[in-house]
Amino acid sequence: MRLGYLSGLVGLGLVVAVGCGKTDQAENEPLEEESGTIVEPGKEDNFLSQKAKEYRVEGETTVTIESSLAGASEEQKMARVRELIPLKQIVIGWFLNQYLVTKEGDSKNAEYGGFDALTKNGAYEELNIEAVDATTYRFTFRQEFGGTTDIMGKLPTSPETDGRRSFELAVGKISNQDMQRLETNAEWYRDAPWSDFDPSKVDASKIEKLKLYVSPEQRSIDGWIDVNRLFADGKVTVGVHFGWDYHSEYHLKHSREVYDWMVGQGFKSPAASYDQYTRSSGPLTRSFRANGKDVQIEVSLYWGKPGTDADPDTASGGKVLEDDMRESFAKREVIIFQGHSGPFYGFALANWRKTDEGDLDDSEVPSMEMPSDVYQVVIAEGCDTYGLGEAFRLNPAKAGAKNIDVVTTTSFSNASTSNGVKDSLKALFGSDASGSHKAMTWGELLTDLDSNSYWFNTMYGVHGIDDNPHAHPYAATASLCQKCQVDTDCGPSGNKCTKLRTG
Repeated sequence: MRLGYLSGLVGLGLVVAVGCGKTDQAENEPLEEESGTIVEPGKEDNFLSQKAKEYRVEGETTVTIESSLAGASEEQKMARVRELIPLKQIVIGWFLNQYLVTKEGDSKNAEYGGFDALTKNGAYEELNIEAVDATTYRFTFRQEFGGTTDIMGKLPTSPETDGRRSFELAVGKISNQDMQRLETNAEWYRDAPWSDFDPSKVDASKIEKLKLYVSPEQRSIDGWIDVNRLFADGKVTVGVHFGWDYHSEYHLKHSREVYDWMVGQGFKSPAASYDQYTRSSGPLTRSFRANGKDVQIEVSLYWGKPGTDADPDTASGGKVLEDDMRESFAKREVIIFQGHSGPFYGFALANWRKTDEGDLDDSEVPSMEMPSDVYQVVIAEGCDTYGLGEAFRLNPAKAGAKNIDVVTTTSFSNASTSNGVKDSLKALFGSDASGSHKAMTWGELLTDLDSNSYWFNTMYGVHGIDDNPHAHPYAATASLCQKCQVDTDCGPSGNKCTKLRTG
């Protein structure tokens, strides 16, 4: 269902719509079409995609406290149980993701599962905790994942008497000691046989089977990118970060393409050329008209530049690249990343084949410095970045996805093009036929981003959309229901002259 401009001259967008980067072709089955629905207020799941939706899984599992606590008080036991439950949630999330995610053809577990879906890391709930014996406690868990709109017809589920559908998930048996091993880059799930999990290749004694019930969440409705907040002070600041690439040095090729394209779009560079531009050169700038006012846009570019302090092959360069990105999250309004990514890790900025530095993982996002009173937009342009949406929600400055919109992917992205960066920038300064800024709905931008995937079903989506404006940001409400003959009679570009049934 598509609702365009609301009768009465004000625009209302209600389009139903959401790092590793792959470069080789992949065929995709056509998606099942769904009829659109208007979601009741308060029923949205704060996520929107043109090609994907969110689902809930729930089931029962147990945690076992140490035998030394068998004779402890119930209060002491429950304290330990509550420490173990979120760790067990991570365990379930990891193995659920291993089952759902689509793998590359050369992956060791390429034949296991694969449903164009990703878990929503961190979106965990637990209910009904009860003792089974002196050391074992059972609880009901809930988690979420994002996947194709037709995944319910692809998962091997069985009908239940209560109308729900269920499937069986293989989960590795991880000790309490190992579950707590979550230091960045040394997490338990990076070890064999869990890193490329395939239950057919693991001893059955090391696996437990969980029965999971799955159901679709209700979808959010579309909203506008909140440009009024971005442009409120007459300026919008942007940081674009290109992650190191092993395919074809796309961090160099795409940063050059975007730099040259921006200069062609009227941006003034602080350097004489791309080759002379460095991370400390300062932003490229230009002005544009938005709703009758001048707005200045400042775009700073960052990439791993060999032979400089941001050399991606060195530990020191990796630290610089990560520090630059952290600074963007702390000080800029729009942060765009293009590079390699994947489930349970976020932004790969440096050459991970030569250094452990230069990676900003999703586990680090909740503790990053971010402004609590500034509306920010994050474009996570890489493979399988869906989990980052929840990571930003867990940052205290952005609790509940307030003051932030995060664009992520639910499958492979196309590493061979820089169009995702260009499309995102054009949404900020692009103009209409009159030369004034053209406001966009998130659904429109997501459609543009999806079109760049060519052979991939990337499934871009935006998290945090529920508090975005639904009326055109440049609409003049005082003109509602006044007589008009053409759009220009109505004032700003957010108004349309619409014929009513009565005349």
